[in-house]
Amino acid sequence: MTNLDARIERAKKEISGNESLLEMLEEKAAVEAFEWGQLLAASIAKETDGMDDVSADEMTAPRLKALRQALRSIGNWAMGKYADPVDRASLKEKLLGQFQLILGDRSKRLSAGELNEVIDAVDMQAVAPHQLILKMKELIGKTG
Repeated sequence: MTNLDARIERAKKEISGNESLLEMLEEKAAVEAFEWGQLLAASIAKETDGMDDVSADEMTAPRLKALRQALRSIGNWAMGKYADPVDRASLKEKLLGQFQLILGDRSKRLSAGELNEVIDAVDMQAVAPHQLILKMKELIGKTG
């Protein structure tokens, strides 16, 4: 196994080893979020190709932490934690910062307007947690 392969596996384990991130979600939503998180973690680790281990860890550690935090925030949001408009504004700022760090230089910047559209769409209808995860994946997919 190459250093890169090992880094990818470690990054994915950071998501799979942190089950509390997804415990609050129903099974379908948790599986979707878990698989998405692992894909994003692997993508972050792949960017370390050719780096020494110290440099790779310095680059991936804050991004993987942001990924765990974003997944937790999205899970809490899916379960109704951010029902208040003030809380949703806080969520938006948190997610914008987290996804900017997660996606790094390889994507266009996620805009507040794009995120607001998803948040508003979710708030205007009864969206199941699984649908929320899919909407966020679609949004991030457009930027990544």
